[in-house]
Amino acid sequence: MTARMLVLCACCAPLIESAQSMNMGPNGAQMSDNGPVKLAPEPIQVGQELAMNGLAVTQNPTTFFLNFGTSGRSGPFALADGASVGSKQNPYTLHMVDHGLRFTLHSAADTNAAFGPFTATNGAPVILGKSLMTVVRFPPKLLVSINHPNRISQAPSIGIAPYNRALLQELYDLRAKYLALANRVNYDTASAKLEGAPRIHSNITGNSFTPVVKTSSRDKQNATKGAELSAMVFLEKLFTQCFLIHSQAITDGSTYHFQMQPGDYVLCATQRVKDPSAASQAGSVTAVWWTAFHFDGEHPLSLALTAENAITWREIFTIDKKP
Repeated sequence: MTARMLVLCACCAPLIESAQSMNMGPNGAQMSDNGPVKLAPEPIQVGQELAMNGLAVTQNPTTFFLNFGTSGRSGPFALADGASVGSKQNPYTLHMVDHGLRFTLHSAADTNAAFGPFTATNGAPVILGKSLMTVVRFPPKLLVSINHPNRISQAPSIGIAPYNRALLQELYDLRAKYLALANRVNYDTASAKLEGAPRIHSNITGNSFTPVVKTSSRDKQNATKGAELSAMVFLEKLFTQCFLIHSQAITDGSTYHFQMQPGDYVLCATQRVKDPSAASQAGSVTAVWWTAFHFDGEHPLSLALTAENAITWREIFTIDKKP
């Protein structure tokens, strides 16, 4: 930048300080009556539909065990057509009949040997020759594993809420708050064009342009961090009120077991992780995992939460996506 350009920028600085109150202008610009024009993007708008982030929840086959009286238990086996049941030395092939209500077992060693049909319910008897066994079916679960390489010592928060009308209204309210936060961050981090200030002429290009003052990196970080803190306060309040289904067990230190009635649900998980853009090691951000899912009460579900599918608060309702 030439000496003349530096002088002009210095002369324009007081114009920002003396600017009048700013209002929403056309094309999303924030402007005053006699000076700076914020070069913010157009305000984010959303439709009536509540579009939310989604994760891949895996539906696994229904499983069962076979109890040999008091002598032991074998399994688990998949309650699915073509599944292998029994030991490796004496396997049977399972076939579902009566629309999945019952099953038969066919010996792999003798294709003419078929047993059943047996009822596919907990406690039902299964007779193979002289062996009397009992079907054991445990209630299906949702298994949620969480593994983020940048996690800090703070334990994650994982909860599930029934996806009903009450939750839906709360989610619309949360989206409205997040929309206002996102628009505010976009405004606070935007550069400002100094309308009314002397234009700067470039001897190199021969063009003249209006001075633009860019928001500093520190101010951008402060605006982003402040918005995240507010967003987490809103989310924690909703979490405490609605996400009341918590894990009944934890295995391997990071796999959470959930049991629930059949229905539609929303899962929310948060974990404080190291902020890669922070200047110090103490810097952290909140990783969020969010998804709606259906539980039929028959099939176990599994969900892996990783760094790759973690999102920020701005992505819960996909408010930054173009319509």
